[in-house]
Amino acid sequence: MGGSMPKPAVAAVLLEKRRGNLTRDEFQNIVYACDQSINASWFYLMARITHADEQYFERKYSLPNVEIINNWQSPRFYAEFYECCVNYRLDYGCELLLEAMRRDQYGLGRWVMPASINYIGGKTGNYGEWDHESLFFYYRNTPYAIVLYTRGNFAGGNQLGCMMGGLFYEYCR
Repeated sequence: MGGSMPKPAVAAVLLEKRRGNLTRDEFQNIVYACDQSINASWFYLMARITHADEQYFERKYSLPNVEIINNWQSPRFYAEFYECCVNYRLDYGCELLLEAMRRDQYGLGRWVMPASINYIGGKTGNYGEWDHESLFFYYRNTPYAIVLYTRGNFAGGNQLGCMMGGLFYEYCR
């Protein structure tokens, strides 16, 4: 089954391939895959893109080379991908992807972010031995996207182990 975090990236590859011109079914399956994490919609999207489409997308936006079609998880890829979304750096579909993901998807983000941060949502991820999620938020009117590890083999005592992306220096220091 598809991990939650790759679903928006798969949707973005299809949006790029179609240059934003989706059929009604494609649009609806993007919403279902990103917002509700429905695996049937993820399979629907996967059937419409190729490895070459994925490679083109990653090169065009200078993203790390990660096999999102094969459900690979990379915090650096997702932090940079989501940062492109929140800062509208993708040519197609940023608002669609963000709107589908601007939900509090039972993640831990809202509990670990300081009160001074305007938390707007994220996308959870549970895959292998790690739990992680992407977080979208505004701080001093600047949008950020980070990947937060909440459980796994990354730090002593399984404390908060990693935040990547967005160059959110004010909080990370």
